[in-house]
Amino acid sequence: MAHLEHTSQPVRNDVTGDHLTVTEPLAPPDVVVVAVRGEVDGAACPWLSDRLVARVRSTHHLVVDLSDVSFLGAAGLTVLVLLREEALVERCRLCVVARTRLVRLPLMITGLVDVFDVHGDLVGALVCRELPAGPRPVDPRQPADLR
Repeated sequence: MAHLEHTSQPVRNDVTGDHLTVTEPLAPPDVVVVAVRGEVDGAACPWLSDRLVARVRSTHHLVVDLSDVSFLGAAGLTVLVLLREEALVERCRLCVVARTRLVRLPLMITGLVDVFDVHGDLVGALVCRELPAGPRPVDPRQPADLR
């Protein structure tokens, strides 16, 4: 899938020096895909939350692709929970792509994998708009991506 470099400016994480980047890859009509890359921690979460809430208000199907997230902390989980609440208010279908164990494991440990519509890849998240709503649990041990 080609990427549209509609990239928000990276946020500098003053604690670690890492960056968080949000891009919007090309997607089918009526779907907005937001790809997040980097560490989703307390320093970057206010910036990330603002961007995700704006996108959930602009579509009926939002896919948050966390495939390139290298760390998902408690603040990042909070952003996802607040985004879900906003999506319910806006009647927006929210799908989360959690491909790596680094992202799936926090979702499993907290029980949030049962709350979100979680997919192992972007294709599954794009197709989910045609399926009934509801969580699709993803086993953190599948596939064996143990970064």
